[in-house]
Amino acid sequence: MEYVPAAMLWLLTFFRIPTATDKERGPVLRATFFAALACTLFIPAVYNTVDPLLGGHNHVGLLLVLTIIVGFWQFHIATILAVFTDQARRRHHLVRGRLGSAVTSACVVVGFFASRVEETNQNLPIAYGNQPGMQLFLWVGSAFIIWVCADIALNCLKFLPKTLGKSFKSGVACFAVGCTLMALALGNRLALGLVEESSTHTSPFIGALNWSFTVLESLAVLLVSVGLMLPRFRESTHNLQRSIRSRWLMWENVVTTQHFNYTSTAPCM
Repeated sequence: MEYVPAAMLWLLTFFRIPTATDKERGPVLRATFFAALACTLFIPAVYNTVDPLLGGHNHVGLLLVLTIIVGFWQFHIATILAVFTDQARRRHHLVRGRLGSAVTSACVVVGFFASRVEETNQNLPIAYGNQPGMQLFLWVGSAFIIWVCADIALNCLKFLPKTLGKSFKSGVACFAVGCTLMALALGNRLALGLVEESSTHTSPFIGALNWSFTVLESLAVLLVSVGLMLPRFRESTHNLQRSIRSRWLMWENVVTTQHFNYTSTAPCM
């Protein structure tokens, strides 16, 4: 199941390549690319393979978290550009997001290099969560992602009544719910780290948290992907219908012209 989110995001990235040069839609492409890269690096087999290539000591874990931060920052930019038309409000929200991502990235880097994380472990914050540096790494990064998810969801819900078209409205709703589930999944991960430090909880409870995290993460990625694809799918469908209609009209004109020329040049009996 861990391959499903990565596959969905890579597919979405591929379909959005034509928007790379679009200032309004470009952030979505960058967001899906970084999110797909993060989901790929989070796969245990990929994580354990890439880490030695980066020198070991969980450097791939640092890359993974920074990739997640950049991806969510780009999702935040895309949402602000879609929701707000007033330039002053846009600028205010964009500066806030840029500042938040910069501060979070700096804290994550400082926390990582202040910790001793020699042995490669995919669950980096949980495995080394008892160290102060890793606590900074975990809580600041998690707080930023949860804030971004909540801010995106709230802005999407505010924007929802103004949307036109069923597919676009459904896409915005799916995107908002997906961001909410992603925040819940991250909260689940934080709870798991706290629970594993306590000996009063049994392993079935920890197993349930692990299982629910996978489900929440997969549903979140699925809904975000569907939310981003629905408006694009409708636009592509309209373009296809317009192309077919124009070609049909051109064909009718050709047939009509040929018929007229034939009747005009035919000898009278």
